[in-house]
Parts: sequence; structure tokens; C-alpha cells
Amino acid sequence: MSLKDLTKDKHTAAEHTKFMKAIFKGGIKKEIWADFLYQKMLCYNAIELKAALAGYLDDLPDIARTHKLYKDYVSLVGKENKNTFRPETAEYHKYLLTLEDKKILAHMYVWYFGDLSGGQMIKKIVPGPSESLNFNNPEELKNKFRVLLTDDLADEANLAFDYAIKILSSYDNELGV
Repeated sequence: MSLKDLTKDKHTAAEHTKFMKAIFKGGIKKEIWADFLYQKMLCYNAIELKAALAGYLDDLPDIARTHKLYKDYVSLVGKENKNTFRPETAEYHKYLLTLEDKKILAHMYVWYFGDLSGGQMIKKIVPGPSESLNFNNPEELKNKFRVLLTDDLADEANLAFDYAIKILSSYDNELGV
């Protein structure tokens, strides 16, 4: 089985959260999207720190998203930070910083492949800019990244999906859906 097959159920669960359904209906409010960008930026910052320390970003220079997420966020809310860590994000961020080198690849797989795939549809329907979802040569980037992925990352990737689902579900009461 492939990593994609081994994580299919969790991937499907993430796609079916109220948050993702609201995005695809085009009904996500600007304030909620801005807050999500902030949460995502905090997660990506931890992922990219660990990935850089392990040397994984050396051959994947276009994969880093933190700065682009920050630019998208600032263009929505201005330079004054209006958001804070959600408890779910804080828990995930803390966990990410404890990971051994190879396991960070599972978290990159979940988040970055999401951006490289479904993110290409999402960028057309979210309120505000989506520079963080634009990639140079996305297929080449996917192929370079796939070389690093192994099936033994499945448990950690499923855990990454669990954290993503917690973060996405933390918006349920705010969505009104």
C-alpha cells in the first residue's frame, strides 16, 4: 500500500469537516479565513523549522510557506496582529517541536500536499489573497518530495491529519453551518 492509501480515511475525514465544506461552498468569512491563515502559519513555522534543521528544505526550496502565509494574513488584517494561538494549534505546535527528524516529513506530506492539490481549488474561492497556495513547478516539487516519503510514515501522517481535523473543527461554532 502507498502512503496515500494508508492515510485515505483520515484525509477523507479532514475534507468533510464543517470548515472545509464551508470553504468549498464559498461561505467562509474573511475574519475566519484570516484566523485560519494565522493558525496555519504557526504550524508551518514549526514544521519548517524542524524540516530545515533536518536538511529537508535544502532540495525543496519552493516548499516553504510561512512567509507567504504571513503576507496573505497581513494583506487581510494589516500588520497589527489580531489573532492568537487556538488551544488546538498550541498543542500541535508544541508536539511538532518535539519530533525526530524523519517524522516531520509526515506532517509536511499532510499539509504541503494539501496545498499542492486541494489548495489549488481553494485559492480560487477564499476571501483575500492566496499567494501561499501558489507554487513554482508544483509537479516537479511533488516528485522531489515523494522521494523522501515512505510507507512507515503512515501512523505519523494519520496523527497529523488528527491534529488538522482538531484545528479545522475548532471553527465549527463560528461557521454557522
